[in-house]
Amino acid sequence: MSLPSEKTFSQFEKLYWKLSKNMSYIWKGIFEQRFPGSQSHLLFLLERSGPKKMSELADSLHLTPGAVTIASEKLIDNGYIARIRDEKDRRVVFLEMTIKGREALAEVQNEGRKAMKLVFSHLSETDVDFLIGTFERAVKNIDDLRKGNDK
Repeated sequence: MSLPSEKTFSQFEKLYWKLSKNMSYIWKGIFEQRFPGSQSHLLFLLERSGPKKMSELADSLHLTPGAVTIASEKLIDNGYIARIRDEKDRRVVFLEMTIKGREALAEVQNEGRKAMKLVFSHLSETDVDFLIGTFERAVKNIDDLRKGNDK
């Protein structure tokens, strides 16, 4: 397969970054309405990783412990996450998503998906299948690059 010309690739690159930036703004706007600041990042991490200590959350999100405390307090007050004490060491406290938190996160994700479907509503099933294949190959290429850099 031949590579695209510089002109074609330059156009692709500009459109890729514009699309990426604009979709990011759309998703961020949707999430910021419900979970402002670091709250959405905290919820995503708890959803993916399960219960975490405050210090683990701060390290993973590259936030100060104080920022995690502020974000988590608001989420706790709204019932989206809960504090859970370690059974072996009662001094250790974990944060964990509640059912209400999972439901709220799912609602916001569905709003984001609706917006994304509107943006791509002009695509056919065949177009989407092609993009899926293209993205899968790109992800594989990134993984291969990372493996090469790890050597």
